[in-house]
Amino acid sequence: MLESIKYVIEEHIANYRLMIKVALMDSKKQTVRSSLGILWTYFHDILYMAVFILVRLMIAGNSEMMGMHSTVYLITGMIPWFFISDVLSQGSMSIRSNKGIIQSIRFPATLLPTISVMSIFVKRIFSFILIFIISFGFGYAKNFHPLLFIYYMMCLLALCLAMNLVFSAVITISEDFRQLYGSIIRVLIYTMPILWDFSRYTAIWPNVLLRINPMVYVVKGFRDAFVLGMTQDLLYSVYFWGCIVVIFAVGCFLQFKLKKFYADFV
Repeated sequence: MLESIKYVIEEHIANYRLMIKVALMDSKKQTVRSSLGILWTYFHDILYMAVFILVRLMIAGNSEMMGMHSTVYLITGMIPWFFISDVLSQGSMSIRSNKGIIQSIRFPATLLPTISVMSIFVKRIFSFILIFIISFGFGYAKNFHPLLFIYYMMCLLALCLAMNLVFSAVITISEDFRQLYGSIIRVLIYTMPILWDFSRYTAIWPNVLLRINPMVYVVKGFRDAFVLGMTQDLLYSVYFWGCIVVIFAVGCFLQFKLKKFYADFV
């Protein structure tokens, strides 16, 4: 395990300039085919959010959720989710979709999951501006904590990088897992406090089950940074970073052990 972690880290350090260059090229390539380019990404996001906000207003009216306007509650949860969702769906295919690189070029395959996350981040970095615009527009400008925002952005990136190491490796070698994985992603948003308020659950076990998912830590963290202005308890933070370490270690192990077989499976 330690050997695999060392190998992956050393490959990333030795090729960090290459990763940045390829990530920028990849983010540009994905939007160059259309006349509006990257604007299509934000158009889809805005349309998606507008539908959910409209449905929420039609069902529950203009009410508050966790002490904030329901629109702000939805936006502060959905913007981070869009990034996570892209990583889970597009990023997890980073190895499988680069058949030419895997089979023809001596390119470090373990870099591909990280490059994919970097590329998605470049495309989506401006979507976080929507949180500023909407939360400030609803009068929450004084509640914004820049240090918390930076911290939870780091948490978001760390979680996505670690998860992508794991899922991109398993999806490459298992078509059955890829089919199951795709089904899980479609319903994952409904299992997290993004579209609904989980503060209503005061019992211990429902809260524990909800918080087992480390994505919940990130989603709640962005609401803390923009509106609530509070930090999550130390024990939960330790649990989150413990999950990151475990997921990253498993991802490094899988990448190290399976990299020699990628060419056969893609």
